[in-house]
Amino acid sequence: MKKWLAAAMSIFIAIVVGCSSGNPAGNMENTTSSNKNKGKADEKITIKLLQYKVELTEQVKQMAEDYSKEHPNVIVEAQVSQDFETLRKTRFASGEGPDIFYLKPFTDVADWQEHLVDLSDEPWMKEVVPEALPGMTIDGKQYGFPTNLAGYGYIYNKDLFAQAGITAIPTTQTELKEVNEKLKAAGIQSFAEGYKDGWLLGFHLLNLPFAVMDDPEAYTKTIEDGTAKLKDNPYMDGYFNLIDLAMEYGEGKKSLGIDYNTQVIKFASGETAMIQQGLWALDPIVKANPNISIGMFPIPINDNPKDTRMPVDVPSYYGINKASKNIDEAKKFLIWLHENGQKYIVDSFRTLPAFVDITEIDDLGPLAQDIVTYTAKGNTMPWAMSLWPAGSDKEFAAPIQAYVAGMNTREQTIDEIQKIYDQKVRR
Repeated sequence: MKKWLAAAMSIFIAIVVGCSSGNPAGNMENTTSSNKNKGKADEKITIKLLQYKVELTEQVKQMAEDYSKEHPNVIVEAQVSQDFETLRKTRFASGEGPDIFYLKPFTDVADWQEHLVDLSDEPWMKEVVPEALPGMTIDGKQYGFPTNLAGYGYIYNKDLFAQAGITAIPTTQTELKEVNEKLKAAGIQSFAEGYKDGWLLGFHLLNLPFAVMDDPEAYTKTIEDGTAKLKDNPYMDGYFNLIDLAMEYGEGKKSLGIDYNTQVIKFASGETAMIQQGLWALDPIVKANPNISIGMFPIPINDNPKDTRMPVDVPSYYGINKASKNIDEAKKFLIWLHENGQKYIVDSFRTLPAFVDITEIDDLGPLAQDIVTYTAKGNTMPWAMSLWPAGSDKEFAAPIQAYVAGMNTREQTIDEIQKIYDQKVRR
């Protein structure tokens, strides 16, 4: 698997779009970074970094501490927040925007472009995998440092599958139903889904009906301009079927009280055979149960095996604030992070790198290997949810959670999602 990126990623699906999130007012002067970094040689420089991967809080803070140790004149203040988007808007609105901050692909990059430094000529840019470029490119300029590649699907317990006599991975919803029946007959609960966290329903799972379309970008535009409606999406029934299966063979309505941490613990302890999650769940699972044998397969959206593909994409980028007084030092930090990408991106964060020159991924374990396998076969789909209006996924979650609670029908839920989408694009 070493040197996998050059071969496998060339097959990966690339989408060129443009894109999301708030648009805080105030254009900053185009002051040169040399002027912004004036100061005495021995003056302490503070770089403020803001991101949202709360499961990496300790690792990010350790990375910041390591950089400061190697660069005694620089203090890196790393803040990781669950309420990232609100905090980012608040800090920029108050004129205290972070020096380096997270951006989601496409829409988010476009919405924050006026605040971003052009990173096109940075030395690490030539090592970025081609698939990471579209989500951060506007008018031929690149504005982000890709943090990683990510994939998600159903993580499954191989021992429990074997115990239930399951010998083949399901590639259709009918086969998934059969797998659930075999698990049930063996006295094994299939799912523990964390539907308390809306992103599982309104972000990752809802991505499927968009991403499986022949041209997700073109389809998303038709939803935005009103020429297409979600109720006519041929994959929406499959989306709701997946929720129904998870409820029938899992916790039922109780899943609304289960969050990410509880979901992972239930799976790691062997209480359930499957969870809908991604590579980011590997470390907490293994920490809870070092001996667990796991794998990951794509979530079947219908009964056509060709439509059963794994969502793999770049979930986030680091951007540099154009108003920062320490642009040069912020750039040096990203150069350092790339140079030490094996140590931090792979070994510490336990994520797949989005750089062709970072190649040692064997230690990332079986989930990463499965992602690479599906990618090498061209059996992937994009994260089309990156094309949605900023913040829409969080609002989508409420009507879908109401469906789980039995308060909405499928039709009512789709109508509510459509209303939210329409309101977002027409504000």
